[in-house]
Amino acid sequence: MENKQRAVERELRDLIQKYNVLYKSQIYEYFAKDGREQFVGRALKALEKEREICINQELKLAAISEEYYSVREYGTMQSVWALIGIMGQKKVEQHFLAAAEEYPVRIIFVGDGEIYDILYISQEEVSLVNHLFSRKRIDGCGHIVVVDDPTYIPDIQIPDAVGFCTVKEDGKIEYYRFDG
Repeated sequence: MENKQRAVERELRDLIQKYNVLYKSQIYEYFAKDGREQFVGRALKALEKEREICINQELKLAAISEEYYSVREYGTMQSVWALIGIMGQKKVEQHFLAAAEEYPVRIIFVGDGEIYDILYISQEEVSLVNHLFSRKRIDGCGHIVVVDDPTYIPDIQIPDAVGFCTVKEDGKIEYYRFDG
């Protein structure tokens, strides 16, 4: 039991370091994928006590440091929900936060030996993203696109998009397919 608790603490610290700031509900959901969510509460408390993470009870967020609360990025937070949803459907071997220059890609992951990325595209960003993807093509990488509203999915012109989704307030994912 103690070993599982320590393992969750290590993995939780790594997860928060990777994405800088996460909703506590995302952390619980992430560990629920393999039945370890019962260790999360104690792990959060232990890491906060050791000053390895900061928890904002009001915002229900956990971050690597307090500065990250104000610079958290909505698209990345939505993309983490999408990643957690994908983990329920396929084995995700590795996942990373994409570099800023990879915009609008937020997360890159390897699942079943294939590389995927998760993009977040707001309605205002559609033409910019279409322009970027008309010039840049990532061969062999499937794109999962997170949107706020499915009505603008037909306007998105990204080759190799394997699916689209929206994230509801509680982190629930709704998937859409669009064959353009």
